[in-house]
Amino acid sequence: MWERTKLIKKRKYKVKKNLWIIEDMIDLQTVYRNIFDEMTYDIKFFQAFDQFSVSYQKGKEMPDLILADIMLEDGHFIQLLNESDITLNTPYLVISSSDQIETIRNAFDAGAIDYLLKPFNYNETLAKVERHLHKIEERIQETSKCLELLNLDLSVFTNKEIKIIESFNILEEKTLHRNEIVKIIWKKIAIHPNTLDVHIYNLRKKLKNYGYGIKAIGSGLFKFIEVEVNKQAV
Repeated sequence: MWERTKLIKKRKYKVKKNLWIIEDMIDLQTVYRNIFDEMTYDIKFFQAFDQFSVSYQKGKEMPDLILADIMLEDGHFIQLLNESDITLNTPYLVISSSDQIETIRNAFDAGAIDYLLKPFNYNETLAKVERHLHKIEERIQETSKCLELLNLDLSVFTNKEIKIIESFNILEEKTLHRNEIVKIIWKKIAIHPNTLDVHIYNLRKKLKNYGYGIKAIGSGLFKFIEVEVNKQAV
């Protein structure tokens, strides 16, 4: 029995996940710590969006999942996120005491993967976070495999470009509509009509060195394809 307990503890340390929680009510930190035990989770708290933004853009010890209260001391989380220049590559859940349907819809439209209501149901909150982390891990493995097969030097691509490549290659037909790409990369942020075209143009030039391209096939559709390799590529 002791050996089994020892094995479980080792397994918990091995899969320890980083949770970033954006919550301006300091008293709730104890609640979160009661839900997420320290053997399984490393928790980092932020009381304001600006604090979170600075840490996220530094790119050190990045989170596996973000839990964000909608109303923070410096404003509405989703609005602040849309107005910022952050490229948020980490999945996030939003937390709110509001059960208004429009608030919930707006959160999902903005890219939230779930919506948690206050006051918390401890078991439900933990179960949802565990489920999402499991799905995130599966997605990472799937993405890693597809990028590995392409044999790209990812250091020459921006985060947005990598996201676009991923979005094509997790699909069997490797085809996306321009509106789908915009939604994947920029969520609900309003962008200039030419912004996507500029990104696609720059991405095409880089991809050609590896024998790939992105072809416009009509009706707003793009397809990830193989092309002739640029022989002068270093």
